[in-house]
Amino acid sequence: MKSTESNQQQHPMAMSAAISPDSLDVLTELTLTLDRLRASLQILPGTANATLPNGQQPLLLKDLPTATDPIKHKLQKARVQVKALSDMNRTIADQEEEIADLEKRILLQQEVLEKLKASGTDFVTETQQRDS
Repeated sequence: MKSTESNQQQHPMAMSAAISPDSLDVLTELTLTLDRLRASLQILPGTANATLPNGQQPLLLKDLPTATDPIKHKLQKARVQVKALSDMNRTIADQEEEIADLEKRILLQQEVLEKLKASGTDFVTETQQRDS
């Protein structure tokens, strides 16, 4: 008997398990960093110990490079992960060709469905005529 692993083979185009939305999302961290920076620019000079509503300290301009390092590292890691995805080397022309092929398949499938619908309608009509 086959194992469940072989029954649940991963699709060749599936994303890597190492990539998650959190590993690609830097907007949240960037927003928090910018909020801290804006807060430090709006603070009066005599109030050095101000705290933001989210509990973080305002960010001084001199500390900006250190505060943005995690964002930079996250972007670098995300870039590597995205480049490792299958088909990242495909050109636009390759993708357009595949889209055209898929659109042709869709048209063929729609034609088959229309024929099946017509056959079904004919069958029902014939059956009703025979029964009456």
